[in-house]
Amino acid sequence: MSERPTSTRVLSHLGVMVVVSAVLGVLVAGLAIPFAGVVGVSARNVADTMDNLPEELETEQLSQRSTILDVDGNVLATLYDQNRVEVPLTQVSRKMVKAIVAVEDARFYQHGALDLQGTIRAFITNTAQSGTVQGGSSITQQLVKQTLVNQAATDEERAAATDDTYARKLKELRYAVALEQNHTKDWILERYLNIAYFGDGAYGIQSAAKHFFNTNASKLNVLQSATLAGLVRNPEGYDPTDNPERALQRRNVVLQRMNDVGILNSKRVERLQSKPLKLDVQKFSNGCVFSAAPFFCDYVIQWLLKDDALGKNKKERRSLLNTGGLTIRTTLDLDYQRGADAAVRDRVYQRDNAIGALAMVEPGTGDVRALAQSRPMGADKAAGQTYLNYT
Repeated sequence: MSERPTSTRVLSHLGVMVVVSAVLGVLVAGLAIPFAGVVGVSARNVADTMDNLPEELETEQLSQRSTILDVDGNVLATLYDQNRVEVPLTQVSRKMVKAIVAVEDARFYQHGALDLQGTIRAFITNTAQSGTVQGGSSITQQLVKQTLVNQAATDEERAAATDDTYARKLKELRYAVALEQNHTKDWILERYLNIAYFGDGAYGIQSAAKHFFNTNASKLNVLQSATLAGLVRNPEGYDPTDNPERALQRRNVVLQRMNDVGILNSKRVERLQSKPLKLDVQKFSNGCVFSAAPFFCDYVIQWLLKDDALGKNKKERRSLLNTGGLTIRTTLDLDYQRGADAAVRDRVYQRDNAIGALAMVEPGTGDVRALAQSRPMGADKAAGQTYLNYT
Protein backbone atom coordinates (compact mmCIF):
# COMPACT_ATOMS: atom_id res chain seq x y z
CA MET A 1 0.00 0.00 0.00
CA SER A 2 1.32 3.43 -0.91
CA GLU A 3 1.72 6.08 1.76
CA ARG A 4 -0.95 8.75 2.07
CA PRO A 5 0.39 12.11 0.97
CA THR A 6 1.43 14.37 3.82
CA SER A 7 -0.04 17.83 4.26
CA THR A 8 3.34 19.31 3.30
CA ARG A 9 3.35 17.46 -0.02
CA VAL A 10 -0.26 18.41 -0.71
CA LEU A 11 0.53 22.07 -0.08
CA SER A 12 3.63 21.73 -2.26
CA HIS A 13 1.60 20.40 -5.18
CA LEU A 14 -1.05 23.08 -4.68
CA GLY A 15 1.72 25.66 -4.76
CA VAL A 16 2.99 24.20 -8.00
CA MET A 17 -0.46 24.44 -9.56
CA VAL A 18 -0.75 28.09 -8.51
CA VAL A 19 2.58 28.88 -10.14
CA VAL A 20 1.59 26.94 -13.26
CA SER A 21 -1.58 29.01 -13.45
CA ALA A 22 0.57 32.14 -13.37
CA VAL A 23 2.77 30.67 -16.05
CA LEU A 24 -0.17 30.00 -18.33
CA GLY A 25 -1.35 33.58 -17.86
CA VAL A 26 1.76 35.16 -19.33
CA LEU A 27 1.90 35.21 -23.10
CA VAL A 28 4.11 37.42 -25.26
CA ALA A 29 3.58 37.47 -29.03
CA GLY A 30 2.18 33.96 -28.87
CA LEU A 31 5.08 32.68 -26.75
CA ALA A 32 4.78 31.64 -23.14
CA ILE A 33 7.34 33.16 -20.80
CA PRO A 34 7.02 30.92 -17.74
CA PHE A 35 9.66 32.64 -15.68
CA ALA A 36 7.94 35.99 -16.12
CA GLY A 37 4.96 34.89 -14.04
CA VAL A 38 7.27 33.41 -11.41
CA VAL A 39 9.19 36.63 -10.84
CA GLY A 40 6.09 38.82 -11.02
CA VAL A 41 6.92 40.68 -14.23
CA SER A 42 4.01 42.01 -16.23
CA ALA A 43 3.37 40.90 -19.80
CA ARG A 44 3.80 44.48 -21.03
CA ASN A 45 7.22 44.78 -19.35
CA VAL A 46 8.27 41.47 -20.83
CA ALA A 47 7.13 42.59 -24.29
CA ASP A 48 8.99 45.89 -23.96
CA THR A 49 12.15 44.10 -22.85
CA MET A 50 11.90 41.66 -25.76
CA ASP A 51 11.51 44.54 -28.24
CA ASN A 52 14.69 46.19 -26.94
CA LEU A 53 16.83 43.08 -27.38
CA PRO A 54 18.86 42.36 -30.53
CA GLU A 55 16.74 40.65 -33.16
CA GLU A 56 19.36 38.20 -34.40
CA LEU A 57 22.13 36.08 -32.92
CA GLU A 58 25.33 36.15 -34.92
CA THR A 59 26.67 32.60 -35.15
CA GLU A 60 30.38 32.67 -35.80
CA GLN A 61 32.36 29.85 -37.38
CA LEU A 62 32.99 27.11 -34.85
CA SER A 63 36.54 26.44 -33.72
CA GLN A 64 37.89 23.32 -35.44
CA ARG A 65 41.17 21.47 -35.21
CA SER A 66 43.76 21.75 -37.97
CA THR A 67 45.69 18.75 -39.23
CA ILE A 68 49.27 18.55 -40.51
CA LEU A 69 49.85 15.71 -43.01
CA ASP A 70 52.98 14.11 -44.48
CA VAL A 71 53.55 13.62 -48.21
CA ASP A 72 51.42 10.43 -48.19
CA GLY A 73 48.53 11.94 -46.25
CA ASN A 74 49.40 10.45 -42.85
CA VAL A 75 48.61 12.66 -39.83
CA LEU A 76 51.74 14.22 -38.32
CA ALA A 77 50.03 16.45 -35.77
CA THR A 78 46.79 18.18 -34.83
CA LEU A 79 46.48 21.77 -33.61
CA TYR A 80 43.43 23.06 -31.77
CA ASP A 81 41.89 25.25 -29.11
CA GLN A 82 38.85 22.95 -29.16
CA ASN A 83 39.08 19.40 -30.48
CA ARG A 84 36.26 19.62 -33.02
CA VAL A 85 35.60 18.42 -36.58
CA GLU A 86 32.39 19.91 -37.93
CA VAL A 87 30.09 17.57 -39.88
CA PRO A 88 26.75 18.11 -41.65
CA LEU A 89 23.61 16.52 -40.20
CA THR A 90 23.56 14.10 -43.14
CA GLN A 91 26.81 12.62 -41.77
CA VAL A 92 25.36 11.97 -38.32
CA SER A 93 23.78 8.59 -37.57
CA ARG A 94 19.97 8.73 -37.48
CA LYS A 95 20.20 6.74 -34.25
CA MET A 96 22.24 9.59 -32.75
CA VAL A 97 19.75 12.18 -33.98
CA LYS A 98 16.84 10.26 -32.46
CA ALA A 99 18.67 9.75 -29.17
CA ILE A 100 19.63 13.40 -28.65
CA VAL A 101 16.16 14.66 -29.59
CA ALA A 102 14.46 12.08 -27.35
CA VAL A 103 16.41 12.99 -24.23
CA GLU A 104 16.88 16.74 -24.73
CA ASP A 105 13.77 17.92 -26.58
CA ALA A 106 11.37 15.19 -27.74
CA ARG A 107 8.99 17.71 -29.36
CA PHE A 108 11.78 19.65 -31.08
CA TYR A 109 10.25 19.36 -34.54
CA GLN A 110 6.73 20.24 -33.31
CA HIS A 111 7.23 23.41 -31.22
CA GLY A 112 8.83 26.80 -31.79
CA ALA A 113 11.62 28.47 -29.85
CA LEU A 114 10.01 27.58 -26.52
CA ASP A 115 8.41 24.23 -25.67
CA LEU A 116 5.67 25.35 -23.31
CA GLN A 117 4.50 21.81 -22.66
CA GLY A 118 8.02 20.57 -21.88
CA THR A 119 8.82 23.60 -19.72
CA ILE A 120 5.70 23.19 -17.58
CA ARG A 121 6.24 19.42 -17.28
CA ALA A 122 9.83 19.96 -16.12
CA PHE A 123 8.77 22.75 -13.77
CA ILE A 124 6.12 20.58 -12.11
CA THR A 125 8.41 17.54 -11.86
CA ASN A 126 11.36 19.47 -10.47
CA THR A 127 9.27 21.42 -7.97
CA ALA A 128 7.41 18.35 -6.73
CA GLN A 129 10.67 16.41 -6.30
CA SER A 130 12.66 19.37 -4.90
CA GLY A 131 15.45 19.18 -7.45
CA THR A 132 16.42 19.32 -11.11
CA VAL A 133 15.09 16.08 -12.53
CA GLN A 134 14.08 17.27 -15.99
CA GLY A 135 15.36 20.08 -18.18
CA GLY A 136 12.89 22.53 -19.62
CA SER A 137 15.00 24.30 -22.23
CA SER A 138 14.44 23.47 -25.88
CA ILE A 139 17.35 22.47 -28.10
CA THR A 140 17.15 25.91 -29.69
CA GLN A 141 17.44 27.61 -26.29
CA GLN A 142 20.36 25.34 -25.39
CA LEU A 143 22.05 26.24 -28.68
CA VAL A 144 21.69 29.94 -27.90
CA LYS A 145 23.30 29.51 -24.48
CA GLN A 146 26.17 27.42 -25.84
CA THR A 147 26.72 29.91 -28.67
CA LEU A 148 26.93 32.84 -26.24
CA VAL A 149 29.36 30.93 -24.02
CA ASN A 150 31.43 29.75 -26.99
CA GLN A 151 31.69 33.24 -28.48
CA ALA A 152 32.37 35.04 -25.19
CA ALA A 153 35.71 36.85 -25.44
CA THR A 154 36.07 37.88 -21.78
CA ASP A 155 35.34 36.48 -18.32
CA GLU A 156 32.57 39.06 -17.95
CA GLU A 157 30.89 37.89 -21.16
CA ARG A 158 31.18 34.25 -20.07
CA ALA A 159 29.65 35.09 -16.69
CA ALA A 160 26.81 36.99 -18.38
CA ALA A 161 26.14 34.02 -20.66
CA THR A 162 25.64 31.67 -17.70
CA ASP A 163 24.16 33.78 -14.91
CA ASP A 164 20.76 32.73 -13.60
CA THR A 165 18.82 35.94 -14.18
CA TYR A 166 15.53 36.99 -15.73
CA ALA A 167 17.38 39.26 -18.17
CA ARG A 168 19.57 36.42 -19.50
CA LYS A 169 16.60 34.09 -19.94
CA LEU A 170 14.73 36.75 -21.90
CA LYS A 171 17.77 37.45 -24.03
CA GLU A 172 18.19 33.73 -24.75
CA LEU A 173 14.53 33.41 -25.68
CA ARG A 174 14.70 36.40 -28.02
CA TYR A 175 17.70 34.89 -29.76
CA ALA A 176 15.98 31.51 -29.89
CA VAL A 177 12.98 33.08 -31.60
CA ALA A 178 15.33 34.67 -34.15
CA LEU A 179 17.08 31.35 -34.83
CA GLU A 180 13.75 29.61 -35.39
CA GLN A 181 12.69 32.38 -37.79
CA ASN A 182 15.92 32.43 -39.79
CA HIS A 183 16.97 28.79 -39.87
CA THR A 184 15.47 25.37 -40.39
CA LYS A 185 15.11 22.83 -37.60
CA ASP A 186 17.75 20.66 -39.25
CA TRP A 187 20.22 23.57 -39.30
CA ILE A 188 19.61 24.22 -35.61
CA LEU A 189 20.08 20.54 -34.71
CA GLU A 190 23.23 20.29 -36.85
CA ARG A 191 24.71 23.35 -35.19
CA TYR A 192 23.76 22.02 -31.76
CA LEU A 193 25.45 18.66 -32.37
CA ASN A 194 28.60 20.39 -33.61
CA ILE A 195 28.89 22.97 -30.84
CA ALA A 196 28.06 20.68 -27.90
CA TYR A 197 30.79 19.61 -25.48
CA PHE A 198 30.75 15.86 -24.77
CA GLY A 199 33.49 15.77 -22.16
CA ASP A 200 37.15 14.69 -21.93
CA GLY A 201 38.18 17.34 -24.46
CA ALA A 202 35.77 16.27 -27.22
CA TYR A 203 33.78 19.07 -28.86
CA GLY A 204 31.10 18.21 -31.39
CA ILE A 205 29.60 14.86 -32.30
CA GLN A 206 32.34 13.77 -34.73
CA SER A 207 35.19 14.26 -32.26
CA ALA A 208 33.11 12.62 -29.52
CA ALA A 209 32.39 9.58 -31.69
CA LYS A 210 36.05 9.26 -32.60
CA HIS A 211 37.32 9.88 -29.07
CA PHE A 212 35.03 7.59 -27.10
CA PHE A 213 34.28 4.86 -29.67
CA ASN A 214 36.89 5.21 -32.47
CA THR A 215 34.18 5.55 -35.08
CA ASN A 216 32.63 8.28 -37.21
CA ALA A 217 29.44 10.12 -36.29
CA SER A 218 27.73 8.49 -39.27
CA LYS A 219 28.43 4.98 -37.90
CA LEU A 220 27.21 5.38 -34.31
CA ASN A 221 24.95 2.54 -33.17
CA VAL A 222 22.08 2.76 -30.68
CA LEU A 223 24.17 2.11 -27.56
CA GLN A 224 26.91 4.53 -28.61
CA SER A 225 24.33 7.16 -29.55
CA ALA A 226 22.51 6.84 -26.23
CA THR A 227 25.81 7.16 -24.36
CA LEU A 228 26.82 10.34 -26.19
CA ALA A 229 23.34 11.83 -26.02
CA GLY A 230 23.46 11.43 -22.26
CA LEU A 231 26.72 13.33 -21.90
CA VAL A 232 25.69 16.80 -23.07
CA ARG A 233 23.61 17.52 -19.95
CA ASN A 234 26.66 17.10 -17.68
CA PRO A 235 29.85 16.31 -19.69
CA GLU A 236 32.12 16.18 -16.66
CA GLY A 237 29.76 14.40 -14.28
CA TYR A 238 28.88 11.70 -16.82
CA ASP A 239 32.33 11.43 -18.45
CA PRO A 240 32.63 7.67 -19.15
CA THR A 241 36.43 7.75 -18.84
CA ASP A 242 36.21 9.07 -15.26
CA ASN A 243 32.74 7.97 -14.16
CA PRO A 244 31.81 4.81 -16.09
CA GLU A 245 29.08 3.81 -13.64
CA ARG A 246 27.33 7.18 -13.86
CA ALA A 247 27.76 7.19 -17.64
CA LEU A 248 26.15 3.75 -17.84
CA GLN A 249 23.24 4.85 -15.67
CA ARG A 250 22.77 7.97 -17.78
CA ARG A 251 22.92 5.92 -21.00
CA ASN A 252 20.16 3.68 -19.67
CA VAL A 253 18.06 6.75 -18.82
CA VAL A 254 18.38 7.84 -22.45
CA LEU A 255 17.40 4.36 -23.67
CA GLN A 256 14.33 4.45 -21.42
CA ARG A 257 13.46 7.89 -22.74
CA MET A 258 13.71 6.52 -26.30
CA ASN A 259 11.18 3.91 -25.23
CA ASP A 260 8.91 6.54 -23.66
CA VAL A 261 8.69 8.50 -26.93
CA GLY A 262 8.14 5.39 -29.06
CA ILE A 263 11.54 4.98 -30.72
CA LEU A 264 12.48 1.68 -29.04
CA ASN A 265 10.23 -1.05 -27.69
CA SER A 266 10.43 -2.21 -24.08
CA LYS A 267 12.01 -5.61 -24.79
CA ARG A 268 14.82 -4.08 -26.82
CA VAL A 269 15.46 -1.40 -24.22
CA GLU A 270 15.67 -4.01 -21.48
CA ARG A 271 18.17 -6.00 -23.55
CA LEU A 272 20.26 -2.93 -24.41
CA GLN A 273 20.33 -1.67 -20.83
CA SER A 274 22.04 -4.90 -19.73
CA LYS A 275 25.02 -4.31 -22.05
CA PRO A 276 28.32 -2.67 -20.97
CA LEU A 277 29.61 0.67 -22.31
CA LYS A 278 32.30 -0.84 -24.58
CA LEU A 279 34.46 2.25 -24.95
CA ASP A 280 37.38 2.44 -27.39
CA VAL A 281 39.00 5.69 -26.26
CA GLN A 282 41.31 7.44 -28.72
CA LYS A 283 43.55 10.28 -27.52
CA PHE A 284 44.27 13.28 -29.74
CA SER A 285 47.58 15.00 -29.14
CA ASN A 286 47.67 18.77 -29.48
CA GLY A 287 50.83 20.24 -30.98
CA CYS A 288 54.14 18.83 -32.10
CA VAL A 289 55.57 17.10 -29.01
CA PHE A 290 54.05 13.68 -29.73
CA SER A 291 54.41 13.91 -33.50
CA ALA A 292 56.47 11.34 -35.43
CA ALA A 293 58.50 14.31 -36.66
CA PRO A 294 58.25 16.95 -33.90
CA PHE A 295 60.88 19.36 -35.21
CA PHE A 296 59.57 19.17 -38.76
CA CYS A 297 56.12 19.92 -37.31
CA ASP A 298 57.60 22.90 -35.45
CA TYR A 299 59.31 24.04 -38.66
CA VAL A 300 55.98 23.95 -40.49
CA ILE A 301 54.22 26.00 -37.81
CA GLN A 302 56.98 28.62 -37.66
CA TRP A 303 56.91 28.89 -41.45
CA LEU A 304 53.13 29.37 -41.50
CA LEU A 305 53.26 31.97 -38.74
CA LYS A 306 55.24 34.15 -41.14
CA ASP A 307 52.76 33.75 -44.01
CA ASP A 308 50.78 36.96 -44.61
CA ALA A 309 48.06 34.94 -46.34
CA LEU A 310 47.03 33.51 -42.96
CA GLY A 311 46.54 36.83 -41.18
CA LYS A 312 47.81 40.36 -40.64
CA ASN A 313 50.00 39.41 -37.70
CA LYS A 314 51.37 36.43 -35.81
CA LYS A 315 48.46 36.38 -33.35
CA GLU A 316 45.88 36.16 -36.15
CA ARG A 317 47.86 33.45 -37.93
CA ARG A 318 48.22 31.35 -34.80
CA SER A 319 44.51 31.71 -34.10
CA LEU A 320 43.70 30.47 -37.60
CA LEU A 321 46.02 27.50 -37.18
CA ASN A 322 44.34 26.54 -33.89
CA THR A 323 40.71 27.22 -34.84
CA GLY A 324 40.41 27.23 -38.63
CA GLY A 325 40.12 23.52 -39.36
CA LEU A 326 42.98 23.73 -41.87
CA THR A 327 44.45 20.74 -43.68
CA ILE A 328 48.18 21.36 -44.06
CA ARG A 329 49.91 19.09 -46.57
CA THR A 330 53.68 18.88 -46.31
CA THR A 331 56.66 17.32 -48.09
CA LEU A 332 57.79 15.16 -45.16
CA ASP A 333 58.44 11.48 -45.95
CA LEU A 334 58.14 9.28 -42.86
CA ASP A 335 60.55 6.68 -44.28
CA TYR A 336 63.23 9.35 -44.69
CA GLN A 337 62.35 10.75 -41.26
CA ARG A 338 62.88 7.39 -39.57
CA GLY A 339 66.21 7.02 -41.39
CA ALA A 340 67.30 10.52 -40.37
CA ASP A 341 66.33 9.91 -36.73
CA ALA A 342 68.33 6.67 -36.66
CA ALA A 343 71.38 8.26 -38.30
CA VAL A 344 71.51 11.07 -35.74
CA ARG A 345 70.69 8.84 -32.77
CA ASP A 346 73.48 6.38 -33.63
CA ARG A 347 76.14 9.09 -33.62
CA VAL A 348 75.16 11.68 -31.02
CA TYR A 349 73.41 10.94 -27.71
CA GLN A 350 70.69 13.21 -26.37
CA ARG A 351 72.67 14.13 -23.23
CA ASP A 352 75.92 14.90 -25.12
CA ASN A 353 77.19 18.46 -25.00
CA ALA A 354 77.39 18.39 -28.77
CA ILE A 355 74.12 18.47 -30.72
CA GLY A 356 73.61 16.42 -33.87
CA ALA A 357 71.20 17.71 -36.52
CA LEU A 358 70.25 16.59 -40.00
CA ALA A 359 68.09 18.09 -42.71
CA MET A 360 67.19 16.09 -45.81
CA VAL A 361 66.34 18.36 -48.74
CA GLU A 362 65.52 16.98 -52.19
CA PRO A 363 67.84 18.42 -54.89
CA GLY A 364 66.06 20.30 -57.64
CA THR A 365 62.73 20.77 -55.83
CA GLY A 366 63.97 22.00 -52.47
CA ASP A 367 61.35 19.81 -50.78
CA VAL A 368 62.25 19.13 -47.14
CA ARG A 369 61.86 15.38 -46.60
CA ALA A 370 63.05 15.07 -42.98
CA LEU A 371 64.41 17.04 -40.05
CA ALA A 372 66.13 15.27 -37.14
CA GLN A 373 68.24 16.23 -34.14
CA SER A 374 69.84 14.42 -31.23
CA ARG A 375 67.96 16.20 -28.48
CA PRO A 376 64.26 15.19 -28.44
CA MET A 377 61.46 17.70 -28.02
CA GLY A 378 60.43 18.29 -24.42
CA ALA A 379 60.94 20.34 -21.26
CA ASP A 380 63.16 17.95 -19.28
CA LYS A 381 66.61 19.49 -19.67
CA ALA A 382 68.21 16.85 -17.41
CA ALA A 383 67.08 14.20 -19.89
CA GLY A 384 68.54 16.18 -22.78
CA GLN A 385 65.20 17.45 -24.07
CA THR A 386 64.70 20.86 -25.68
CA TYR A 387 62.16 22.93 -27.58
CA LEU A 388 64.91 24.66 -29.60
CA ASN A 389 64.78 23.59 -33.23
CA TYR A 390 68.53 23.50 -34.03
CA THR A 391 67.95 22.01 -37.46
